[in-house]
Amino acid sequence: MPLFGARIDYALRALIDLSMQTTQKPCQSRDIAARHGLQGPYLDQILVVMKREGLVRSVRGPGGGYVIARAPRTVTVLDVVRAVGGPGLLMDDPGDLPDPSAEPAAYTVHRLFRRIEAHVAAWLEGVSVADLVAERERLDESLSIMPGI
Repeated sequence: MPLFGARIDYALRALIDLSMQTTQKPCQSRDIAARHGLQGPYLDQILVVMKREGLVRSVRGPGGGYVIARAPRTVTVLDVVRAVGGPGLLMDDPGDLPDPSAEPAAYTVHRLFRRIEAHVAAWLEGVSVADLVAERERLDESLSIMPGI
């Protein structure tokens, strides 16, 4: 089972796309989906969740669509993971630790998961959407036939 699934993949790709727009002109979800080979209806569901969580804004009317709601440098990957995937990275609801005297194996495993989750969360908190955009731009530059142009 992967740590992150398609929901987070789609959400991050959409935010990178929205962040790379040269203007703050809204993008329609179908255009984002087409550029990245994503399933449109599934992306629509994710954009609705990201709108509710304040990561994107929707603009109504002709020429409407979605824009990123905050500066990409202020949106961390952890923000996206928690908004789209829920609060727990490794467990749905970690709840209270089991009683170590009654369930020592369960206690040990849950403590391990919590330590791993804390490390992963700290790392994801240090990566912003702007960092992903910069990486994408470096990739685009390295794949260009005429770098620097």
